[in-house]
Amino acid sequence: MENDYFLELYSIIDVETTGGKFNEEGITEIAIYKFDGNKIIDQFISLVNPEIPIQPFVQTLTGINNKMVKTAPKFYEIAKRVLEITENTVLVAHNASFDFRMLKTEFNRLGYNFNIPQICTVSLSKKLIPNQDSYKLGKLVKSLGIPLSNRHRASGDAKATVELFKLLLNKDKTKEISNYLKNIRKKVLRSKINLFSVSYTHLRAHETPEHLVCRL
Repeated sequence: MENDYFLELYSIIDVETTGGKFNEEGITEIAIYKFDGNKIIDQFISLVNPEIPIQPFVQTLTGINNKMVKTAPKFYEIAKRVLEITENTVLVAHNASFDFRMLKTEFNRLGYNFNIPQICTVSLSKKLIPNQDSYKLGKLVKSLGIPLSNRHRASGDAKATVELFKLLLNKDKTKEISNYLKNIRKKVLRSKINLFSVSYTHLRAHETPEHLVCRL
């Protein structure tokens, strides 16, 4: 039986990382809020031991240092929980391509091909809330009156993104988000693809609205 909540729930995510060379970084903190469109129904927040040093400029930016993560769980120890909370959901993040890339990189190191549909609140905000001075999370939510505490920490940034996404859902009068998700559901059911264990390229690029997926 098809899950009644298939792609009707959102995993609103933020990760902090070590910095460093592309695809050699590690996650130092993760926050995931499972959101049903109205309220948070589950959450997971944890420091993560990246097993590599955190770059000095990142320590200054986030306040997360090597000592703080020394006794934190390693990614393989939290991987099952990440999969459980994100299963059959859509990943939502501010610059989603970055958060998705970091999760995919960590899972690749464990030999698992992590895939999930994504919605980027940067691109979506530019479409639904045009003419803002800045679309950086801190400046954008401040201009919209959304509170943000613990900037550059995973839980603070992810919680602010929850509130931003609520606003965007309310402003989506043309139902572009829901139409995008319906399109994915149809394609999955038609081709019997397991969206969460195969390549996201099964969904053709032109079927994904530009303002829903971040591009580097």
